[in-house]
Formats: sequence, C-alpha cells, structure tokens
Amino acid sequence: KQWYQRRVRVRRSKVFENTDPTRWCAIGKSNPASTFEEKKGVIRVKEYEQTVAFQRTESGIGTKVFLYYFDNPGGALPTWVINWAAKTGVPQFMTSLEKACASYKK
Repeated sequence: KQWYQRRVRVRRSKVFENTDPTRWCAIGKSNPASTFEEKKGVIRVKEYEQTVAFQRTESGIGTKVFLYYFDNPGGALPTWVINWAAKTGVPQFMTSLEKACASYKK
C-alpha cells in the first residue's frame, strides 16, 4: 500500500437536502467519540473536516464544485509529502472528482 492509504478517518457525515434541486451540500467531520480501536501501522487522522457543495451552472450544462478540506495528520510532514500532495495528490483528486461529476446520471 502507498503511505497515504495507511490512514483512517473516523467521521460523521451529513448530506443536506435542499428544496432547490440545483444545489447539494455534504459535510464530514472527525468523530472524537469513536469506539473503533486504533490499529498498529495505521495513522488515525484525529482532526478532519470536509465540506463539498455542488451547484448546477446557470446554463444547466455543467456543475460548479466548492470544496473545503482540512486534514491534520498529527505531526510534521516531510517535504516530499507536501510536494507530492501539491504536484500529484490534489490534481489527481480533482481530476477524479471531475470525471465523477461528468459521469453522474441526470
């Protein structure tokens, strides 16, 4: 497994339903009251927040995506990890998100 696959987040998530069918929002946050046991060799991310909002464009042809993400790994990250995230990890995530949005059934 890659180094970033040996992490786990215990979280609570909520998807908000809106009367406006052109907007959706989902919020995820770490759950400090978790009863799941920690595993050796796996980093538990204890501080985590994510908010994602989707909004159909005015033309109805595309979708605007707003993303806020915070992940505290609980220690200093080596420079190579920061560089990997900036150059590879985040762009790959955004590409996969774009593909997922494009393949979503109307």
